[in-house]
Amino acid sequence: MASTFALHPRLLAATEDLPLLANLVVEGFLDGLHRSPFLGYSTEFSAYRAYVPGDNLRHIDWKVWARTDEYYVKQFEDDTNLRCQIYLDTSASMDFGAGDANKFLTARLLAAALAQLMVKQRDAPGLVLFGPESRQALPAQSTRMQAMEIFELLARAKSGGGTLLNQDLYRLVQTFSRRGLAVVISDFFTAEDASFDLLRQLHAQRQEVIVFHTLAPEELDLPYEGEYVMEDSETGQEVLVQVDDFREEYRRRVSAFCERVRKACIDWELDYHLVRSDQPLDIALIAYLEKRLAV
Repeated sequence: MASTFALHPRLLAATEDLPLLANLVVEGFLDGLHRSPFLGYSTEFSAYRAYVPGDNLRHIDWKVWARTDEYYVKQFEDDTNLRCQIYLDTSASMDFGAGDANKFLTARLLAAALAQLMVKQRDAPGLVLFGPESRQALPAQSTRMQAMEIFELLARAKSGGGTLLNQDLYRLVQTFSRRGLAVVISDFFTAEDASFDLLRQLHAQRQEVIVFHTLAPEELDLPYEGEYVMEDSETGQEVLVQVDDFREEYRRRVSAFCERVRKACIDWELDYHLVRSDQPLDIALIAYLEKRLAV
């Protein structure tokens, strides 16, 4: 059995007291931290409504009756748990970056940290792997062992092959009819506009979508010098490049690519974050969580 995917204590400590609060009304069955559209009698006061035969007499506000001689029932809003699907890109292009700055390592750490945080909040995280094939590795559940099971799956996850966002993935997305959170962790290096199709599908399913656009420093800065043979990790295509002559144009193209992904997220009202695989992940996660808490 693969060893459990370990989270650095510094990363866990950084997220301990910053709950991941959803910005939308979510459905669910368990009491938690997230607002539900269903009215009940177990949490925060919402409003009054006129009494109708069959209402529980315990919920009549007798002080209002004493003032008005009318029967009114207190309504409350339930807090409920959030269902979240974490979509992790496992294509070959994710396996890039030296040492701790490897994109796939960063992506798995981020997925693990979010899963840990959600389980602590009694939320229900699930894991979807997409790359050369797409599959729901683990359905969303709110159990004490869910984070450990996700860690085990992340420990065994391998990157390889092309990014094939096909009908299998879209059919999987369509099964998530309940409103919730979708976290997409990817470099978005896909043929044509396949990755944008995934975001469009998630938006159409009324999911709140958070995009972690994960890139290595070498991809952003092109720090090399001299002549290099650049190989596409997914197609094997090779290109001879004189780095010094191409650096400025390369950075312009990468910037335009990142801006295109960011602009697509803005257009579909998705939450976009660029994650450099060489930056401390806890710092990036703290900044993200604090931004959500301020909404």
